[in-house]
Amino acid sequence: MTVIDEWTGRHAHALRTALRLTNEAFAERLGISPRTSTKWRERPEMVLTPHIQAALDTLLSEAPPDAGVRFAANLGLEQRRIPLDHTVLTQLNAALGDLARALARLESSETERSPAH
Repeated sequence: MTVIDEWTGRHAHALRTALRLTNEAFAERLGISPRTSTKWRERPEMVLTPHIQAALDTLLSEAPPDAGVRFAANLGLEQRRIPLDHTVLTQLNAALGDLARALARLESSETERSPAH
């Protein structure tokens, strides 16, 4: 997860867009006015108050993995890949094995049907 040492307006705006929240919904989650959130976008260098920084830390830590990836991308930071669910990975491997076996059967039956040269 991306860690922000000092939240600025730029970081807050990047988080809002990564979470795909409207200005109003973002402000409501933080307990601020929508105008304050708009001010951050207009003044990206503005350092936010410690109380708001703590709220943004919490919001970022509770964000789904895909929002975290978007947040890092919005800031131009190195992107980490979303971790794969091992159950899904096992199912995909099984499906690939099934497909490989089906393809082998199809190829062998086509070889048996084709006339000898």
